[in-house]
Amino acid sequence: MARPQKENVDYWPFDVGLFQDRKFRLIRSEFGIKGAYIALELINMAYSENGYYAKFGEEDCLLMSEGVGGGCEASFIMEVVRGCCRRSLFDEGIYNAFGVLTSHGIQQRYLRIIGKNRADVRFIKEYFLLDISDERDVPANIRNKVTLLSSFPTENPSKPTENPSKPTENPQSKVKESKVKESKVKEYAQSADESASAPEYRLILHDGSYYPISKEDISKWAALYPAVDIEQEIRKMIGWSEANPQNRKTKRGALAFINRWLAREQDKGGARRGELSRNDTGVNPYEKYGGTLV
Repeated sequence: MARPQKENVDYWPFDVGLFQDRKFRLIRSEFGIKGAYIALELINMAYSENGYYAKFGEEDCLLMSEGVGGGCEASFIMEVVRGCCRRSLFDEGIYNAFGVLTSHGIQQRYLRIIGKNRADVRFIKEYFLLDISDERDVPANIRNKVTLLSSFPTENPSKPTENPSKPTENPQSKVKESKVKESKVKEYAQSADESASAPEYRLILHDGSYYPISKEDISKWAALYPAVDIEQEIRKMIGWSEANPQNRKTKRGALAFINRWLAREQDKGGARRGELSRNDTGVNPYEKYGGTLV
């Protein structure tokens, strides 16, 4: 039996300019030396747990507060986490949607650390921040090794999933099951008819049904919000809806929710590759180490 592929890394490049980086200095100014130490711990956690990301929640705050000591409470650690996201040490959208700490720079470094020695480099699509076509993000000699895996299994809205291990049922049960399936098919079909074409994505709604998002919708929003990576933001919306069932939208309010989300990202300038790590002159001092600081 083949050994499971190791995802984390044993080291990561520690830039000599780390403590002069504007984002890191702002964290240190806002939260003090303890905040700076916690930020380093969080960056290290991303590399050591999964190679390029780490899930981090309230229980992790409790565990880290015990390790940091010195009267450092879990609530303070969570404030530092939010501050790191706000200062773009980590991607704020992905953290809000999935509770995951990662960044453009962390992913660049991870790819360069392991890309030369592994035949297959796997990323979760919803967390992926690199531009696969950009040589600065993904070198040509590594590009064909990158595999994107979705954390959301693909579902066919017109064909509900069946359990192949289900025991044989009597004819009456099968008739009832058939009627239930027929009802579900009609429900999905009605939802699909409201879209111009078969949905590329589906946003789960408050009542458990789905709002379909078609290629035509994506193209329309790309024209309206040119600074935004539309598909990446849609995946974030899906993750947010999965994680916040009490705040899911109704069918009537879904479109307004999507447009508000995209408009907010447009106002922020969208997902600008590498910009977050650049200094005031527009020059990235960490380019040779894989692009951005984190």
